[in-house]
Order: sequence, then structure tokens, then C-alpha cells
Amino acid sequence: MANFSDFIAYLRQYFPLSPLNSLTIITGTISFYLLYRRALPKPIPGIPYNEFSARKFLGDVPAMVSHISQTDGTFVTYLMSTMKSLNAPLIQVFIQPMSKPLLVLADFRETEDLMLRRKDFDRSSDMGDLVKGLVPNHHIQLKTNARWKSQRRLIQDLMTPSFLHAVAGPVIHQNASILIELWRTKSRIANGRPWEAAKDINQVALDAVMSFAFGERFRNSATKAALEVVKGLDEKRVERSGGLDELAEFPPGQIHEVLQAILDLSGTVGEMQGSPLPKLTWAYISRRPRIQKATKIKNEYILNELKHAVQRREAGEGTIERSAVHHMILREKSFAEKEKRNPDYLSGIMIDEIFGFIFAGHETTSTTICWGLKLLADHPEIQTRVRTALQSSYALAKTEGRNPTIQEITGTPIPYLDATMEEMQRFGGTSPIVDREALVDTELLGHHIPKGTNVICLTMGPSMITPAFEIDEGRRTASCRAAKEGKEKAWDPEDMGVFIPERWLKDGEFDGAAGPLLAFGLGTRGCYGRRLAYVEMRIIFTLVLWNFELLQCPPAFSGYKSVLVSTNNPKDCYVRLREVKFNEK
Repeated sequence: MANFSDFIAYLRQYFPLSPLNSLTIITGTISFYLLYRRALPKPIPGIPYNEFSARKFLGDVPAMVSHISQTDGTFVTYLMSTMKSLNAPLIQVFIQPMSKPLLVLADFRETEDLMLRRKDFDRSSDMGDLVKGLVPNHHIQLKTNARWKSQRRLIQDLMTPSFLHAVAGPVIHQNASILIELWRTKSRIANGRPWEAAKDINQVALDAVMSFAFGERFRNSATKAALEVVKGLDEKRVERSGGLDELAEFPPGQIHEVLQAILDLSGTVGEMQGSPLPKLTWAYISRRPRIQKATKIKNEYILNELKHAVQRREAGEGTIERSAVHHMILREKSFAEKEKRNPDYLSGIMIDEIFGFIFAGHETTSTTICWGLKLLADHPEIQTRVRTALQSSYALAKTEGRNPTIQEITGTPIPYLDATMEEMQRFGGTSPIVDREALVDTELLGHHIPKGTNVICLTMGPSMITPAFEIDEGRRTASCRAAKEGKEKAWDPEDMGVFIPERWLKDGEFDGAAGPLLAFGLGTRGCYGRRLAYVEMRIIFTLVLWNFELLQCPPAFSGYKSVLVSTNNPKDCYVRLREVKFNEK
């Protein structure tokens, strides 16, 4: 049928209708057509987009699903692929039906300007939607206002160097030492074969942040449970199960129900990533019996720990801070006294702030460590330089044939270790996007941006790992142009795609501002737990490289594909270890 009139004639020929019914059908058809047209994506003028996506109700979703299935990619690799095909530093995609386009920016200078200097952008509500079901009362849900600042006060001192070194450092070192014992046992049983390391790293990171949060009361180490299981294995039986390039497989330990609950809840964020209907998706996820049970276990555990900390304080035992929970109780008491109100120790805010740093702390750090293990194994010359720097810096520990202490690790600057960890952050892409939302009608790279439009900035890709797009300076804001004066902050296009820790060194000293990096975001709304992540990475990499050589794994276990859960995890994270003998150092 060539047109709408032919369709009506067809209906009249085969389905005789009264004038009233004909009018009803015509009106209904026209209304449906108009509603459909209204529901189609509405591109922002001037910003590149896929034209075929703009003609579909679901926008880019079908193309994104096809990309993921055909390339084994992710939501982020789809964005990068689309940006490459459109050849523009700022593009728009249509992910949520009947919503504003989502803008994608890949330019470090413009991203830096958004996050550090522009008051017309703030943290996007989209990022909050990803975890709103998990932590509805967390400060990530708030705009940068007085309420946000007030709530952040509860946890702001947890990241001071004194608290990290006195409270976090020792428990991280304790848990990392158990990991070393676990890997030494696995290495001897595997006898040169690789094994999957991601779960071990995820669990030791979770153990560490739980110990930091709850102090000595947390006694349910997942790493210790794994060690107990591995120690009981029949080594000869495992040794017979394959050649040197085949995996050595180890049974998991039985982890405590609260740890399993946290892992189950953390996994839900992966289902929310890229969802066109996040609220509906969470409503579906939250009704699963397993998730309902996990939520109940998590809430009850945190409430019990809060109650115990309050009881200790009231009994006069709470003068020395031994955990994050204890610190938060003291902070809430202090704020309540100043504000002349009763302290609310068991509020939803307290519960969600605690769970927030547990969730974010173990996921982001473990993912970065996994990428780091892969990169060090595939760059043995860099690994050797780091180990040499460690052995030189901890000469007494080497002479005495022991691991460096927590005081030695946190108190000894090692520029090459710092540079290597920074390069891991740049290369790994643990958090592949950071986001902002336009608070008013504004401009970005010369384009009009309506109020409420969300912008996600890529932490990988152009200007970060690959050469930047050429952008006319006249399209940038005055603040962005002024920031460039006297300091060109860009990587050399010739080697920016290569893993080179030396790029972060200047005259032998570590320079964290040597070039573009967005691993933790920037500005007031940058990652709150950045310092904790660096302390944990420093301890774990020091102890791992002190005790083991990371050997290259077979190609089948060395891929660099990723899977987007709450972070950008490597699909393959395996280790093949050789013990470092102290008398060989």
C-alpha cells in the first residue's frame, strides 16, 4: 500500500465500516502516529549522532545491543566506536526513550574545565540512578549543596593520612599478608600453571575494606577461608590434572553471609549499566528473593555494628578510634551537639554511607589491581624495575629476609612504584566514564546545551590513550583557554598508547600532574576514596612483587577484553607465579 489513503481504502473494501467507526480508526491511527513521532529521539542541533538511531523509538539501544553481541564489547566500547565513526569529540546518543540525548565527550581539557571550573555543571543524577536502589540515602544522590556538604562531613576525615596510616594501613597489610600465604600455597600446588586471580583480589579487597569499616570485630576473612581450603588439597592430585599451559583450578572457600550479600548486591550494578529504563530495571532486580535476602543481611549487619559502637562509646570505651564506624559515631555525636539535636546513629544515611564506601572501596580497587597484575606480567622489564626499587628502598627487610612492615611501606617514598601505579590507573580504565549534568542552559564546545542534559566524559580513548581530536580554540570556553596558558598538559601522541611508567617521573621524582588522568574524576565531586585506594594498591603490589615474579600467562588467559559491571573489569585475570627467594635478591 503506497500511502495512508490506500490503507483506508483497503479497510473499507474488506472490512465494511460505519462512518463513525471509520472516523474512530482514522483518528486512532493518526494519534498513534503522532505519539510515535513525538516519542522519537530529539537530537540537539549541531552535535553529531547516528541518523538511523534518531529514527527509532529505542534510539541507539538496538545498535548498542548488536555491538555488544558481535564484538564482545560493552556500553562504553559502543560509545567509543560511535565516536570514532562520527569523528567528533562531542557526540550524542539516544539511550533512554522519551528523554534528552546523552552527550559523550572525549577531550581531557574540556572535561577538566567541566569538573574544576564550571559552575553550570554538577554531578549527574544518572550516576546516582545506577546505585539508587542500593544506597538511596548516600551523598552520591545529592547535588553539590549545603545538604551534600553536611552529609559528607560524616566521612570526610576517614581519608586523612593519619587515619589511613593508623587504622586502614595495618588491617590492609594484615589481609594482604594472608593473600601472600594463599598465593604461595597455590603457586606450589600449581607448579608453574596459571590460575584465576580475580576472585582472590576481589575478596582480599573486600576483607580489607570490611576490616577498615568495622575494625577488630570483623573476623570473617574470605581470603583466610580460601587459604584453609587450599591447604587441605591433595597436591599430587592437582598436579596431575593438566600441562603447564592449562589452568590449575582451586575450590572456593566458604565465605560469610554478609560478604556474600555485599557481593550479590554489588553485582546488580552491572545489570543497571546502559539500561534504557533504570528505575524499572531496579524494580525488577530488587524483587528477586536473593537480592531481598542480601539487602536484609547487609542492613542488619551494619545496624548491629553501629549499635555496638554506640554502646562502647556510652560505656566509656570509645576514646580511641579503631574503625570507620567508630569514627562516624563520634562525628555524628559532635555534629548533634553543635546543632542542638539528638544524634541519629542508626539512620538510613549512616547505613548507606557505610555501605557506600564498602561497595565502592572494594570494587574499584580490586579492578585496578587486576589490571595492574596483567600489565606487570606482560611488561616484565617494568616489573623488574619496580622490584629493584622495592628491594633498594626496603634494604633492611631484604637483609632480614622478611616482608616490609606497614610503617616501612607507608613511610618510604618510592617514585617508580608511584609512577607504575599511576600508569595502571591511566591504562586500566577502571572507571571508564565520569559524568556531569547541565544545571542551566549553557554551551559546550560551541554547542547549545539545554538544562538537564547529561554529559558523560570518557576516561579512555581520545586525548587519554589515543591522539586527541583537533578542536578550534574558539569553540572552547574562556576558562578552558586560560587554563592552557603556560602549561600544555598532553601526552605525546607517539607513545600515549604504550604502558610507560616513566611518563610520570620528572628528574627522578613522581609527578602526578605530568599529564591527563581521569581515573578518580576531578574537583569537588571527584572520587572520595582515592587516598584509600592508593594505600591499598601500594601495600598489595609491594607484598606481591616482594614475594613473587608475575610470569606471562598463555594467550588464552591474557586477553584485554573487559566486562562492565560496577567497574570496567578485565575478563581475563590470571596469574602464573614464581617465588622470589630472598637469598637470590
